[in-house]
Amino acid sequence: MSRSWPAALLIAYPPDWRDRYGDELELLVRDLRDHGRNPVPMTFDLLRGAAAAWRRSRRGFTMSERSRQALITVLWSWVAFAATAAWFGHDLGIYPSRSIAQQIAGAHQLVPDAYHVLFGVGIAGLAATVIAAVPFALDAARYARASHRNSVFALMAVPPVTAGLWLGGVQLAGRADSTSGMTFAVVWLLLGLAGIAASTQAVISIVRTCEFSRTTWRIGAGAATAVAAAMLVGTGATIVWGLAFRASAGHSAGTSGWLIVMAIMAVTTARAVLALHASRRQSPTPAPAPAVA
Repeated sequence: MSRSWPAALLIAYPPDWRDRYGDELELLVRDLRDHGRNPVPMTFDLLRGAAAAWRRSRRGFTMSERSRQALITVLWSWVAFAATAAWFGHDLGIYPSRSIAQQIAGAHQLVPDAYHVLFGVGIAGLAATVIAAVPFALDAARYARASHRNSVFALMAVPPVTAGLWLGGVQLAGRADSTSGMTFAVVWLLLGLAGIAASTQAVISIVRTCEFSRTTWRIGAGAATAVAAAMLVGTGATIVWGLAFRASAGHSAGTSGWLIVMAIMAVTTARAVLALHASRRQSPTPAPAPAVA
């Protein structure tokens, strides 16, 4: 506000805009004023430029939020997809029974191949998730230190602590007797699903709270694209498996489980792909400095 009128109106512009263009525009306003330009029209031009700068700034923020929401959608979709694929893929070798599965595998090679495809999809998706988690964790830790937000560190501890507790419970379940062991295993499986949901929500809270560098966002976008591609491959393998199963076992074979699994995979994959497409449909462009007419 120590600037002379109407250069003092630069305070109406967004802070990041002033950092980039403020000095240049102030010199322009002073030159125009020294050459006899009427300050009244300059005042209106500056206010109009400030309004345009804020609109551009908010559009850029919206695009950032759209990208952030796309990563969150892909993460939730991947968690649901991976849980379903792990449960279904584990039983492919013995579905609907071991003898029938071996008979189908001998008649149609696509059936055992689907298991290996889902296994590879899981490895690829987990690898992409871990690769993206490292820079996000580093940036989140820097942000938490700089802003003195210890709650971020608490959220970062949720996934490893939950995984450690659940794996410890799995070891205990293996040592229990058959009756109580089965009950404990079922309960612990449900608790594991709840732990996965809690860990995912903790990660999402970190993504929504912290600020990340442009490089980190690019790594996250690349990882999300890789995960979505893996989900597409896994969904295709599951569809091929179901068709091969019906062709080998006959149309009278029960395929309700496959249809449910296929529907879950298809829906979660579609959500991930559509979210990524929506986030990249428009790319923000740097806003030019408004001139004084």
